This record gives sequence, structure tokens and C-alpha cells, in this order.
Amino acid sequence: MGDDASTFDIATDHYRVLSTDPAARAAMIADPKQGLRDHFGYVADGDYNIEVIDEDPNVITILLPARPPRLEDLDARLDEISGRAYDILFGKTGLGGYLIPSAELTWVLRDMRARW
Repeated sequence: MGDDASTFDIATDHYRVLSTDPAARAAMIADPKQGLRDHFGYVADGDYNIEVIDEDPNVITILLPARPPRLEDLDARLDEISGRAYDILFGKTGLGGYLIPSAELTWVLRDMRARW
């Protein structure tokens, strides 16, 4: 990153740190909320978890949606998950980003990013 504040992107910087600093990467994998708090200075309170998947260049990762509480809700659940938000960064070494599994957590991530 250059010194020009107008071109600095804190999220891109975070991916750079996680790609080049083994200790920061290990800390993020071990405790994602604390890893985000350490880098950005803020993580929204709430009853949710963050899971990190350490990408392997030789592995295809499949993320399965949560099962609906009742099978008769399957069509509604499919409509819901097709509208999920993805925040993805494509880089030369792979991709990274966030999958936001519900509308409520979309706001949690937006709140966090607004404070970063």
C-alpha cells in the first residue's frame, strides 16, 4: 500500500496482512472475533459466531446452507438463501471475503465495517 490515504482500503490491508503474516493468520483462525478486533479495533456485540475457512489452493470448498426448521419451508428457505450477501475480494492468490447468512447479520457486518 502506498502512503496516499485516499487509496488506502482497510479491508484490502487486512487481507494483505493475513496473506503475509503467519502469526496474524493463525490468530484469525484461532479466534476470528478477536482477530477482527485486533486489526479493526471493533467487532459488534451479539449472539453470533464467525468461522474462518483457511483456503487451500488444492481444495474446493462447498458451503452448505443451514437446514430449514421444517421441510415444508424448503421453497421459502431456497428463496431466502438465494438473496444472501457476499462480500468477496478476488486476488492473485485466491479469494477471500464474507458470506452473510441472514439479513440480521448483514447489519452486524455493516455496523462493524462502518466503524473500521
